[in-house]
Amino acid sequence: MNKKTYNLLEDVISASGRWTALEVVNDSIYIDFSDVQLYNISYDNDSNLSSACEISIRFAENSLFSIFYNKDEDIEFIKDAKGLDNNFLIELNKKLDEGQFKFQNIDFSNKLCKNFQNELVFLDNINDANMEIPDFILSFSCENIAICIGGDSLNFFNNFESLNDNDILELSNRWSRYYLDYWIKKSSKKQLQEDPICELHPLKINKKYRSFSKRTKKS
Repeated sequence: MNKKTYNLLEDVISASGRWTALEVVNDSIYIDFSDVQLYNISYDNDSNLSSACEISIRFAENSLFSIFYNKDEDIEFIKDAKGLDNNFLIELNKKLDEGQFKFQNIDFSNKLCKNFQNELVFLDNINDANMEIPDFILSFSCENIAICIGGDSLNFFNNFESLNDNDILELSNRWSRYYLDYWIKKSSKKQLQEDPICELHPLKINKKYRSFSKRTKKS
């Protein structure tokens, strides 16, 4: 992956994303996110539409994984998994903190970790002075905790298919075009079915001059 792809993924994952699963298999760590702004039209059992997709990120080889927290109740969802021979799967649903999601940024990782008093280490500890920093690092925060993950191998998957730089750029562009079309057609005869991800980020359209600007959604 190149730097532009990392920057793109940081935006499309954290803008609306939710952390939905964590799986550790020996030295491999799989971390899944939903509501990612990569185009993938789907419908749930109630025929509700979603344009966003799920993405799975795999770290392996020389792996590290730690959770940083202040209060014990913030990590109740994962404490029971510790010590299960480094093999476990946990499903969860935690909203990511927008903009607090970074690849390959050790300074961000260190700054993020300093906001918390406690650390729960599952694999190697990034704060261990004797540890060799892996080739790939991801750090992010969500709902009063921070996560640091790393490994010498990094892969991205969507529907069990591997994604490369071009795949991610194309899916992002398709979602952006859909998002713009969604708001252009809003409140018209051609209005698209309501999309919860688009609704999180309203766009004010000036149809007369065909210009647009982002609008802050009122709470």
